[in-house]
Amino acid sequence: MATKRVKTNFRDQDTSAAVDRISRLPDPIIHRILSFIPTIDVVRMSLLTKRWRRMWYTVPSLEFSDADITHFAFHSRKRFYNFVDKCLKHREASMRYISDSFITRFKLDIKYYGGRSALDNWLSFVIRSNVEEFDLRAKTKFEWSYISDSFYCLPEAVLSAGSLNVLKLESLKLNGACSVSLPSLKSLSLKAAKLDDHILCGLVTGCPSLDEFFLKNCKGLSNPRISSLSLKFLEIRYSSCQTLKVEAINAESFTHSGNCEDINISACRAIKSLSLLNNWLDDKSLEDIIFGLPLLESLTLRGCYKMKSIKICGQHLKNITLEKVFIRREEVELSIETPNQVSFCYQGDVRFSLKMKSPNLSNGNFVIRQDSHDNVYDNNWYIDMITFLSNMNFSWNCVDVHVYKEEALIFPENLRRICGSPWLNLKNLKVKTYCRLTKKNKLRDALYWLSPKLETLAIEEEEKGYLYRT
Repeated sequence: MATKRVKTNFRDQDTSAAVDRISRLPDPIIHRILSFIPTIDVVRMSLLTKRWRRMWYTVPSLEFSDADITHFAFHSRKRFYNFVDKCLKHREASMRYISDSFITRFKLDIKYYGGRSALDNWLSFVIRSNVEEFDLRAKTKFEWSYISDSFYCLPEAVLSAGSLNVLKLESLKLNGACSVSLPSLKSLSLKAAKLDDHILCGLVTGCPSLDEFFLKNCKGLSNPRISSLSLKFLEIRYSSCQTLKVEAINAESFTHSGNCEDINISACRAIKSLSLLNNWLDDKSLEDIIFGLPLLESLTLRGCYKMKSIKICGQHLKNITLEKVFIRREEVELSIETPNQVSFCYQGDVRFSLKMKSPNLSNGNFVIRQDSHDNVYDNNWYIDMITFLSNMNFSWNCVDVHVYKEEALIFPENLRRICGSPWLNLKNLKVKTYCRLTKKNKLRDALYWLSPKLETLAIEEEEKGYLYRT
């Protein structure tokens, strides 16, 4: 039976009236959408339809940035400040006759040049609105100096806001005379802030429900002490001090980066994830820290510049990552006894001596670094590489190896004849190079000498994401 074809003339269709489906959405969904948009955009969008004209009065999220001075032609900082001031005054007025006009999230990112009265008034109103998430960045041109007067000093009202769940503060000063009472706070972040040991101790003590604490690039600390019964995740980066003591019996994760002569986390025996980055701790200090964490499952060491010879033991350790563990030219010795370890990642030089007793180790990732990209691959290089890989001969299931050039793994014929294959039982191998592959066949032959029982081999070049399988 013949099929009847229907010809549609689009010119006859009525397309004159566009359908505004967004405006038909319920208010909570529109509020959710607008909460991800800077306030200046929300105000501009209120001009689109009559329904949206006062919609921004009830958006629960407010976000201001003085970067908008150039983006939206405010032309001057004064006009931007006037805009923020008017927005907050409109919100304050709307709360008197609109029951659902409340603020749950507030973010302000400005450059602070002094004159704190306007900023104090803004923050005072926001805190009175029972805000739950508070994010303030008041960057100053003297941010990296110790000139106290250049920093904006956080008002005491912020540190006694009972409604706060998340508090992020950057580039400001905390006043030691202020009392802290943040009973609902779960997450605290301090970045490039100026405070001392006493203020830090009082701040943490005033947060009895604190779950996460992030400290980065803060100034004024010498011998900080962090004590909390609720804290589970602690991360301290680039905040140099002489000694650090942490007393958090429920802590599960601890990350520290920066110069510190002594780190005492002996009271944190529940830690499962430990990361020590860019530190100058000696071998004994590192061993004592690791040995004092009986439940440790994941360990990351990066830039341990004084490491010479260290032993790592752990019944529960499953994942170990070593990244650029030394900067000297001599070898580093590492002994690992981890019966339940399943994953090992290494990034660094091949002059690295490793002894491991890890019968369940199955996955490995190796990123081989060199002093420069133009190194000549001579016999010394290949002997060091073969020795390194031989020391890593475990019951691997899958191994990833990253090198700069494919030549790093194209072992000379004379060495293949006199040296045994480093990975005899490896079944799955993936190699990534950061330069273009030009000798794929030679590389393939060398890799099958490296691991003669390979079942799958993948060769990938970083430059174009090219994947060569065999």
